[in-house]
Amino acid sequence: LNDFHIFLSQAAPVLKEAREPLAASTHKEDRRYYVPASGRPKIAERTDKELKAIYDRFLTSGLYEAFLVASISSFETFLLKVLRVIVSDYPGKLSISVAGVNACKTAPVATVFESASLEDAQETIIAEHLSGVFYAQPKAYLEYSKKVIGIECEDEAFEHYLEMKATRDLLVHNGGIVNNVYASKAGKHARGKTGQKLTVDSVYFEHCVAALKRIAGIIKRDSEKSFPVRKKPNQISAPVRV
Repeated sequence: LNDFHIFLSQAAPVLKEAREPLAASTHKEDRRYYVPASGRPKIAERTDKELKAIYDRFLTSGLYEAFLVASISSFETFLLKVLRVIVSDYPGKLSISVAGVNACKTAPVATVFESASLEDAQETIIAEHLSGVFYAQPKAYLEYSKKVIGIECEDEAFEHYLEMKATRDLLVHNGGIVNNVYASKAGKHARGKTGQKLTVDSVYFEHCVAALKRIAGIIKRDSEKSFPVRKKPNQISAPVRV
């Protein structure tokens, strides 16, 4: 998450500098730009004015929209990895259920008989169950994750996550235009009314990164507290550097 922010903060000034000559350009004719395509390479034509508009769009919102989607994906990958480690060591966690996420009480016969070992079958069952968890509503899989990890604190960052996840869904599926689905997902932190286009700029992106880091920190803290690392009998502690 820090890498995303560092990259954007470094890239934005460079892009703004590259935009400046376009703003002052008096060139009226199209310039030719290579673009990928199936088969032989293609050429797209843009005037300097049109190219400046592209820079404007991405510097204002486009880059932040794309990196918001990537940041949420990165966070979800992290959360999934944490859950997989915990449930693999404590398979009894598969019996946990919350509203919107059912407990894993059975396994397909094919999974059991087609696996090379009981351990392989267990890994497959866990992977498939957790993959299904993330198809639930964000509120449901957050509550499920809290139960598995042992998170008992109530932090507003979790509520902000619901709004930013709803924003992400709008960007991907509705061009960033608020609809009734967004309002129901975002709750009290909803940032717009039906028909409005949500703002995703540098300020909002920084807010999202901060909230995601806050949640990740809580997950790390409480998972380490609930499930301390268990040393193997032959594991020798490394010398401490001072």
